[in-house]
Amino acid sequence: MRAFLSSMVTPRALALSALALSFFFMMTLGGPFYYLAAFVITSVFSLLDMVGGQDNSDNDGKPWYYANIQAYQIPFAMLWFGLIYAWYLGTGMSDLFGVGGFLKTHTGFDMFAIRARTTAPELITGGYCLATIWAGFGTTIGHELTHRTWSKVAIITGRWMLALTSDASFSIEHVYGHHLTLGTPADPATARRGESVYHFIPRSTFGQIISAWHIETGRLARKGQSIWSLHNRMFTGWAMTLAYAGVFYMAAGWKGVIIFFAISWFGKCYLEAINYIEHYGIVRVAGTQVEPRHSWNCNQRVSSWLLFNLPRHSHHHAMGDKPYWELNCYPDAPMMPHGYLTMIYIALIPPLFRKIMHPRVLDWDRRYAVPAEYPLIVEANRRSNTADFINNVAPAE
Repeated sequence: MRAFLSSMVTPRALALSALALSFFFMMTLGGPFYYLAAFVITSVFSLLDMVGGQDNSDNDGKPWYYANIQAYQIPFAMLWFGLIYAWYLGTGMSDLFGVGGFLKTHTGFDMFAIRARTTAPELITGGYCLATIWAGFGTTIGHELTHRTWSKVAIITGRWMLALTSDASFSIEHVYGHHLTLGTPADPATARRGESVYHFIPRSTFGQIISAWHIETGRLARKGQSIWSLHNRMFTGWAMTLAYAGVFYMAAGWKGVIIFFAISWFGKCYLEAINYIEHYGIVRVAGTQVEPRHSWNCNQRVSSWLLFNLPRHSHHHAMGDKPYWELNCYPDAPMMPHGYLTMIYIALIPPLFRKIMHPRVLDWDRRYAVPAEYPLIVEANRRSNTADFINNVAPAE
């Protein structure tokens, strides 16, 4: 029993559970509490990321709690956040699923009164919070669960999480595409040298959808199944997203549907911003082994705690089937200068991002590239249309 309790009462477990609980209350309270949630997400997280230091410990070694509780408790919280926000989009005495009536009867908490006082700026801020939560936790957990290819429950749960950001097809392209093609021109999720995040997001989004479609139709062809059937996971993934949109329609009609897709696609942009920073400017010879040096790694404590070790990306890509609690810090891998939470915001300012990352990409060329990759570096520099790269040559063989 003592060992069981010690596996649950850890800083990481407490941080994530407390965070989910705090957002649970802020989203439920609505109105001005959306401003508080936005402040925590935008300012506090980044500040903690900068001052929280690095976590260079390896293998948490507590798989029971991480595998069977935490990876599933937060998905349910994600669904609650969406349900409550959709509820506040309604009007009058409309009561989606009877939530407002239930809480008023059993707790005295009057959501109807709060909704009547909630302003449009508060709802917009709440939408920003929901998109960030769906992307930061829903997509991260969805990513983790869809890598558990041995568990149908995990894959289905992960796809439902990804569908919150209209991206259930990510489970196809990421696992069976990106992990094989990263760092090559065939990978839409690898950011090219000199490319801004604003150019990358639409290119990567549509490129991954096309790639997922080809992967899925190939799978169905090998099994002798029609692509125009429910065996096609592209269709079932889109249906998952439409199911969420249906809940918003029940709450607020077509206005709710429009708001849902605005929030969902905004959350998708967050995911692509993470893709952008994870492999920016790195090259790899197609068909060669993916190594830790082919990803930008990050050991910032807060980013790792909040994003289920996703920042330990070097180990993740070197061993894609490793569950997140077994990912090691790989201190000798190429490193981001800041945590994920900070780097996402930096990426939104291209001149600042270039100033910070281009010297590190050039350092990657010198320290991490192998001779077979030198011609790829020369070509990537030429195509960058950026003086930082064009004026530099690849390391000599």
